[in-house]
Amino acid sequence: MKAGDIVRQITVGVLVLAAIGCASIALAQDTVTIPKARLAELERKEVELDKLKKELSRTQGEKEQLKGEQERLKAEKAQLKKAKEEAEAKATATAAAAQKESTVSHVTPPMASLPSLKPGEVVDAMDLMNHYVADAAAAEQRYGKGTLQVRGQVVGLEKPMFVRHYTLLLKTADPQKRVVCTVHPPETYKTLYTVKNGTAMAWGDERHGPVTFVQVGQTVVVEGKCKGLRNSGVVMTGCALKSVR
Repeated sequence: MKAGDIVRQITVGVLVLAAIGCASIALAQDTVTIPKARLAELERKEVELDKLKKELSRTQGEKEQLKGEQERLKAEKAQLKKAKEEAEAKATATAAAAQKESTVSHVTPPMASLPSLKPGEVVDAMDLMNHYVADAAAAEQRYGKGTLQVRGQVVGLEKPMFVRHYTLLLKTADPQKRVVCTVHPPETYKTLYTVKNGTAMAWGDERHGPVTFVQVGQTVVVEGKCKGLRNSGVVMTGCALKSVR
C-alpha cells in the first residue's frame, strides 16, 4: 500500500471519530436528567388532573340532569295549579247550582186563609217551616197540639249510636233549616244502620239484611208530635214512618 493511501485512510478515520464525538456532545446537550422523586410527583399530578377532569365532566352532567328535573317540576307545578283552579271553579259552580236548587220557590198560603186542621190531614214540610218562620206563636196554635202528619223530601238522615230511633231531615224552602223528625222503627226491625255512604237507612236480623227502607231523595210521610221551631228547624218527635215513595 502506498503511503498516500494510508494517510487518506487515517484522515477519514479521524474525521469519522470527530463526527461521532460531535454527535455525542449534541445528544448529551438535548437530554435532561429528571430526579426519580420529581418524576413520581409529575405522574401523581397527572393522575389527579385526569381525576379532576372526570369529576368536572360528572358534575356538568349532574347539573344538566338537575336543570331538566327543575324544568319537569316547574311544568308539573303549572299543571297542578291549573288543575286546582279548574277544580275550585267546578266546586264553586256545583255549590252555586246546589244553592240554586236548594232554594226552592214554594208558595205557602197564609195561615189565616186556611181552614182548621183536620185529623189525619197531611201538611207539607215547606208550609210547616214557612208558617213557623212567619208567626211562630200562631203556628204553635195550629200545629203544636195533638198528632201531626208531615210530608217532605228526605235530604239527610242520621242514626245515633246505642238507641233504636233514627232521624230524617226533610227539605224546606230554606237550605239552612229542615224539618227534623225523630222516627222510631217497628219492633220487627231488630238492627238499624246506615248504608250507601250514609244516604240510606236499612234494617236486618239473623235471617235478613240489609233491607233498605228509606233513602235520601225519597218523599215520605211521617206522623208525630210537633215541638216547634228550634235552631235547626222545626222539630218533630215520637214519629212513625207512614209512607215512602
